[in-house]
Amino acid sequence: MSTPLLSVRDLHVEIQTPRGLLKAIRGISLDLDAGESIGIVGESGSGKSITLKAILGLLPKNARITSGEIYIEGVSLNSLSANKRAALLAEKIGIVFQDAIAALNPVMTVGKQISEVPYRRLGWSKEKSHQRAIELMQLVGIPNAEQRFHVYPHQLSGGLRQRVAIAIALSGNPQLIFCDEPTTALDVTIQAQVLRLLMDLREKEKTGVVFVTHDLAVVNEICEEINVMYAGRFVERGDVQECFQHPVHPYTYSLLKSAPDMEHQVERLFSILGEPADLTKPVTGCPFAPRCFAATEICQSSEPALQSVGSSASACHHAATFMQSLSALDLTKDGAER
Repeated sequence: MSTPLLSVRDLHVEIQTPRGLLKAIRGISLDLDAGESIGIVGESGSGKSITLKAILGLLPKNARITSGEIYIEGVSLNSLSANKRAALLAEKIGIVFQDAIAALNPVMTVGKQISEVPYRRLGWSKEKSHQRAIELMQLVGIPNAEQRFHVYPHQLSGGLRQRVAIAIALSGNPQLIFCDEPTTALDVTIQAQVLRLLMDLREKEKTGVVFVTHDLAVVNEICEEINVMYAGRFVERGDVQECFQHPVHPYTYSLLKSAPDMEHQVERLFSILGEPADLTKPVTGCPFAPRCFAATEICQSSEPALQSVGSSASACHHAATFMQSLSALDLTKDGAER
């Protein structure tokens, strides 16, 4: 059995806030092989971006990993010095951030930003680094690459800036790309082009992709596996199509039901009532229970573990039966029981 490209085991992260100690990540585990793509989805504040930052060593000063192991091709990051850890991450992983205009240097031409990694980190000559930048610009679909090598980020459209960001992420020849909601600020046409580009890279270059987003349609387009996140942990995991067609957690079902359906006209979209769990307070039961239509007494007192349910996994006491109970419920379009 081959060693996973990325392996995370029981990761816990705490953040010191003015309201108290926030347990932002509560036991995350995942594996990713070369050429695979996984999606991490959930509401804002569920812990998606913090998970990526913890893996990448980019946590803010008020946050820390309290326990857990992170492996890159079998090498534990915990066993490395800070310099060796940073070097390994820089070698293996590329990052595409949500806001390309903020991620790019406004006073440096886009071509120089793409060629900087091969020149400074890989030790290539300026001429070879320049040529590599041109090749990457062409690879990500930037027309007139030779001319656009010399332009600045503000002179490009949002879609082209995002392509530049992807080219920079690829410039160090990484085996893994982390995408932190890279299509959020793009219109649907450009979004589709960027997703197609990432899919082509995964298939042709065997690049592993971790895609963080709140958009279920994007996950359906680009990912093979989905990890649904709530209150700092995964509450459902499985094949994307299987989870979409047969969700085994009420939160996943509610997210899917909240998405607009172009085939059926409704007066009001379904929404999930209540507020996300406050993780500065102790979790005594299922954190989704106060918002869940299927919650029972056991949900208030015991937090379920993530366990196999068919071909998927779910952290729900009623994972095997909650879908059967839907017919007995009269859910209003705002998510409440009538």
